[in-house]
Amino acid sequence: MAPASRFTAPVHIDVGGQIYTSSLDTLTKFPDSRLARMFSGGIPIVLDTMKQHYFIDRDGGMFRHVLNYMRNGKPLLPDNFPHIELLLEDARFFELPGLIAHLEYLRRKSHAKSSNGMSSAAAGAPREAGEFECVALNISPEMGERIMISGDRDTLEEMFPEMSHHLQDARVSLAWNSSTKHVIRFPLNGYCKVTSCQVIAIILNNGFNLKTSNGGGVEGQQFSEYLFVRSSVPH
Repeated sequence: MAPASRFTAPVHIDVGGQIYTSSLDTLTKFPDSRLARMFSGGIPIVLDTMKQHYFIDRDGGMFRHVLNYMRNGKPLLPDNFPHIELLLEDARFFELPGLIAHLEYLRRKSHAKSSNGMSSAAAGAPREAGEFECVALNISPEMGERIMISGDRDTLEEMFPEMSHHLQDARVSLAWNSSTKHVIRFPLNGYCKVTSCQVIAIILNNGFNLKTSNGGGVEGQQFSEYLFVRSSVPH
């Protein structure tokens, strides 16, 4: 049996009337977040000494998703999540940039779908059947493995949510962050913990097909490139 420590011992939290149990290790995973500062002494937090519960006056239902983000280090939300605005407010309150960026992406995507639906209805005709989405992948053995990905910005953020925070960072003015619609050669495994096989599997699982590939380079600077295509019109 592993001995309990200050960081692994259970911590009970009452959030808007719902009781959650976590650990100090999880609650302080992101040192700059409000949660981490609450449980490391940087910000005062109310303790119910009778029940030994800490109290946070936020939405109890939304805190489940906040806590899951703290546990896993990435957003884990169901498809068609209906409470984007509510959770976004809590993500801002708890100061979690990665979760904020992902929710803002979902909000933009939802608004875009609504706008496209209205435009199609107004036009009275479906989209043309000849429209496609492309994703280009460049893989080289540089520094073990270097994976660079290009494609439609919204599509890539949907497949790799971890990209959202970095693409939202206005301080980054590199080529891959110069367009609001497209991403050009984003160094994927430099920011996301993925291998080339995992990246290819994710792309294929999202309905893309490998259209063509090639390779080249000189000794020590070889590369392989892959082009994936899918129809942007649902079948």
